[in-house]
Amino acid sequence: MSKVLFTFTTGRQRLASPRDAELLRRIGQGSYETRDMADQLVMTKVSAPPASPADEDSIAPEAPAIVAESDGLDELDAEALHALAKERGVKVHYKAGADKVRAALREAAK
Repeated sequence: MSKVLFTFTTGRQRLASPRDAELLRRIGQGSYETRDMADQLVMTKVSAPPASPADEDSIAPEAPAIVAESDGLDELDAEALHALAKERGVKVHYKAGADKVRAALREAAK
């Protein structure tokens, strides 16, 4: 089984399976790279479309984008949520649905 080096947001690193690393990345705990990812250069640029001079009077200043921070639990399925609960030491019934596990994880995080 292959392992990847996962870097937590605190700077601590550990070897993890690709599945676990992706789960931790989705919930915002840090990041990881595989050999395939290390060779790629990722650049993102966000820009507004150019405005024509005739439309300058009608253009209202853009409001800043509001980004709601998510804990990432809504994107995970029941199996991944149960694995995360077990890793965090949160006890939930093994047949609990995804909504109940999410609620237990959020309660434990408070």
